[in-house]
Amino acid sequence: LRPSAIQPYECRNVLIEGITVRDAPFWVIHPVFCTNVIVRDVTVDSLHINNDGCDPDSCTDVLIEDCVFHTGDDGIAIKAGRDADAWRDGRRTENVIIRNCLFRSKINALCIGSEMSGGVRNVFMEDCDVEEGDSCIYFKSNADRGGFIENVRVRGVRIAESRAAVIRFETNYHSYRGGQAPSAYRDFVIENITCEKARNYAIFAEGTAESPIERVLLRNVVIDQAREPLFLRNATSLRLLGVRVNGSLLPEN
Repeated sequence: LRPSAIQPYECRNVLIEGITVRDAPFWVIHPVFCTNVIVRDVTVDSLHINNDGCDPDSCTDVLIEDCVFHTGDDGIAIKAGRDADAWRDGRRTENVIIRNCLFRSKINALCIGSEMSGGVRNVFMEDCDVEEGDSCIYFKSNADRGGFIENVRVRGVRIAESRAAVIRFETNYHSYRGGQAPSAYRDFVIENITCEKARNYAIFAEGTAESPIERVLLRNVVIDQAREPLFLRNATSLRLLGVRVNGSLLPEN
């Protein structure tokens, strides 16, 4: 693979602050196996292929705040290793706070995955702005990944335009090796979200029969314009409280 631009590895007490990074070869800021990481007041202006802005990977206690991500791929993609490599090591990502960031992305904005095989939990995203992106609040894995995404809270995200889905749960993202390890998605609360325009879906949730998406609460979500309000498959206990799309209140269940 092409190298990440900034990659602290097996480090404690990492502070990356007040810098601008342009034109990286691959992922831009990629802490791996780190504890107590702060990424603050950073601007990423990098529009090449795979230019994720910040990808904390198998890290614990991470704060990302006051950053601007103008990226050729995802703005932030929380990761925890890939497939069997991550299962052997067993290091999850947990206790992540993302707040007060601005996203202008060629691909997605706030993401978890798709490399999340060690498991991701305890993630809090708050008070962010997305000027444009494909899927703007996005959880992605596939049936080769295994692992889990759980205990996620998102609130106060303002979105101008989504090209794919405003809020997207996807468990069949590019699977190539037989699909024998579905991921578990459970316990999400996403609230106080606004979007001016969704070119495709407002809310997209696709689990698998073996591992349906569980315990999702969407509250006070307002999407002014969307081509399709909902796409749901293998999603259980999904509740919509005060969710309005195209001016209409969607059913609670």
